[in-house]
Amino acid sequence: MGSIPLISVIMPAYNAEKYIQEAIDSILNQSYSNLELLIFDDGSSDATRSVIDGYSDERIKKIYADKNSGVVAARNHCIDLAKGKYIALMDADDIASHD
Repeated sequence: MGSIPLISVIMPAYNAEKYIQEAIDSILNQSYSNLELLIFDDGSSDATRSVIDGYSDERIKKIYADKNSGVVAARNHCIDLAKGKYIALMDADDIASHD
């Protein structure tokens, strides 16, 4: 039996301060724990970055852009950095079910 594969969850965020904490928590609370969460703050002008900075979970990789380049560029940048065997896309205003 092989090892459990790493899943890379990619979460671009732009001005998502109202939603991102719940989105992050929904990923970190999954029963499948062999994951990395790549959060890309795409030049937000609200408190999104402060919310992200509130996390110290070693599974989170924080990427910060000084100016907004759009969701496609943010996802592509995260895909380039992802180390997982599989990639899951997650928006900053989505909630991943635990069931």
